[in-house]
Amino acid sequence: MRRIIGFASGTIWRWTENWDALINYAQKLDISGFELTIASKEGLYSFSLSETNKSWLRGLDYVSIHAPFHLVSESENRKEISRQLDIISALYDEIHAKNVVIHPDALPAPHITKKYRFNMATENLPPSSNISVSDLEKTFKKYPGMRLCLDVSHAYLWSYYETYRLVRAFKSRICQIHISGTYKKKDHQSLRKVTKEFLFSLEPVKELDVPLIIEEDIHEKNLKFIQEEIEFIQNYSDNPKKADLKVMGKTR
Repeated sequence: MRRIIGFASGTIWRWTENWDALINYAQKLDISGFELTIASKEGLYSFSLSETNKSWLRGLDYVSIHAPFHLVSESENRKEISRQLDIISALYDEIHAKNVVIHPDALPAPHITKKYRFNMATENLPPSSNISVSDLEKTFKKYPGMRLCLDVSHAYLWSYYETYRLVRAFKSRICQIHISGTYKKKDHQSLRKVTKEFLFSLEPVKELDVPLIIEEDIHEKNLKFIQEEIEFIQNYSDNPKKADLKVMGKTR
């Protein structure tokens, strides 16, 4: 059975500000999953999608919602945090989503999150966040039911071994992968331009039977380029070769 390959709307956020136009682009791609990247509270408040496109999302194997990047810090008070979560919860049910991704530095307090029944996952961030593996361990103790969206591009900015460390530490919690490349110290790049070392750092991901969500930053409006990226990732993930995690650990 082929792995679910999805596509984050944030990949082409530069192309259009209209959600229906963005979904129309996505429908032309060979994907079985999708992530709605709703970066800000303003974007969440104004979010609108046709019934036809909501129906298309419901027909996919996997749909996730990325919550506003500054969900807590840019909220005026607790009431506004709850307002955003209420909107996300309603959308989650409406499009039959399976996961909501919230950055670890944007997580509402546990007594707020426990009121909601949607699946939540946090995400490993780049070194500029100062949120390490040990910090994530503390987060999971604070939020026992929280899962992890593993971002391999963020991980590589920390270290060649960071994806391995995250898989080793949180394998049972990983529910999806944000997949893109790190190239010349820039994240969210095409996987077709990265080094062989970067591709090998992804080998531990092949141990995980979870959706791969492409999260790149594509400037040029070119669907052919994205479809070729999807095919590259599909072929790479289907490759039976797997990294020996013990060997990777010994070479640290």
